[in-house]
Amino acid sequence: MESGNSMENGDVPEGHRTLKSANQISNTYSQIEGGTYALKRDFNASTRLTAQHYLWKEALGFNLHPEIAVKPDWRVADVATGNGIWLLDVARSLPLSARLDGLDISLDQCPPDAWLPENVELTTWNIFEDPPEGFVGAFDVVHIRLITVAVRDNDPKPMISSLKNLLKPGGYLQWDEVDSVDWTIKCVHRSVQTDAMRRLFKQLCGTDDWKRDMVQTLNRHGFENASVYRFNYGKSMARFWNDMYFSTWEEFAKVVLKDPSGSHQLGVAAMDEVRNGSALFCPKLVWVARKL
Repeated sequence: MESGNSMENGDVPEGHRTLKSANQISNTYSQIEGGTYALKRDFNASTRLTAQHYLWKEALGFNLHPEIAVKPDWRVADVATGNGIWLLDVARSLPLSARLDGLDISLDQCPPDAWLPENVELTTWNIFEDPPEGFVGAFDVVHIRLITVAVRDNDPKPMISSLKNLLKPGGYLQWDEVDSVDWTIKCVHRSVQTDAMRRLFKQLCGTDDWKRDMVQTLNRHGFENASVYRFNYGKSMARFWNDMYFSTWEEFAKVVLKDPSGSHQLGVAAMDEVRNGSALFCPKLVWVARKL
């Protein structure tokens, strides 16, 4: 893993100092009711997913990690596909001989089946249940992104097991998340306030200590040669990322926190801090591993 951003004038250290232990923060994920999707599925949420996809693509420089050399006849799954934007973008780069499946607990944000490419199919699936018939050991590549809010009890192993069940032996898993453990706030000057931004982002982060040991966890639970890659973005892109983080938090606050007055005040204060010259810098993490 790459080292984190170095301190510059106006940087406010976060990361390991503030999220060192699950006991040091209030775990807002404990407020998520069983079976509840922590975000929204309206047109604003779908617009966020689309913008989010292209920000990720710009930051990473790829949809599938270069370590994964997809062959023309491979089958690719996108789990927690959301509105399907990642899957459809990948489909444009692959021949029709490749098969692509999008899986999610809800397909409400996806295009109608009739408008999908002929080699793309969408299927409803809850990752905590057995895979659909014909999907066990069917895929050469399984991709998943931004599933943190669904990780229960700070333990990704149930999800790892489900994803492993989809893969052929030797198949690739690519798992993308934000580094919500080791993040920073940068400011144009140290006098800029950042308290509201810190409180807002901590609410969205929950308890994500599992990300620290993900390589070892993958290698101990049915995978080999797991690696993690860390990607940062520059200051010129920070405002766009912050808008996306805040948009995600606003959905989370409405669905989970249910404190309209308090959340509104926090959101206004955090945006004032952004306009005054502060920004969250949250690196992107990509784990790549092969099924044994």
